[in-house]
Amino acid sequence: MDQDRRQFYRIDHPVVLDYKIVSESEVAGSSQPYQFNVSPYFLLQSQLSSIDAECQHLVYKIAESTPHLATYLQHLNKKIDLIGQALSDSQIEFDPVKCQTINLSEGGLSYTNEQALEIGTLLAIKLVFPENSLGLLLYAEVQRCEKKEEAFDIGIAFRKMPESCRTLLARLIIEAQSRERQAQLND
Repeated sequence: MDQDRRQFYRIDHPVVLDYKIVSESEVAGSSQPYQFNVSPYFLLQSQLSSIDAECQHLVYKIAESTPHLATYLQHLNKKIDLIGQALSDSQIEFDPVKCQTINLSEGGLSYTNEQALEIGTLLAIKLVFPENSLGLLLYAEVQRCEKKEEAFDIGIAFRKMPESCRTLLARLIIEAQSRERQAQLND
């Protein structure tokens, strides 16, 4: 986790986090956790963002030769995003009481937990970002567990993270970093 701190920019971010302890064979058998009962819309926003990232270079190429077409495609994309947001908002359930601020990077996260978790324990992680109804399912390994007053500070490193999820987290972190800088400039 210390190496992770040097490799990735970290932010404090509100999320609803749930986890389940899993075995090595469960992690080896799937690139994405299946241990949670989630709506088909749970991953919709992350899937749409992944498609956006894959197509971005094509839109730039189209814009070079046909700017009006590129603008039209961008507007269609915004429509699809709005529909996806509406579907996700109506289907993703989260308890605002369970929302907590975590310290997040592309490589992992740290959070406060009521129970200790043994270092090396494998987890299936369910993250919900309430501000944009973004849901992620990831595998992780416990790297750190330190007693902190009435709870434990848990540090985990993501495992077998799909590149689309890493890109999505990077974008989320860059946006949060940009908002922080803007807030500092406004103060």
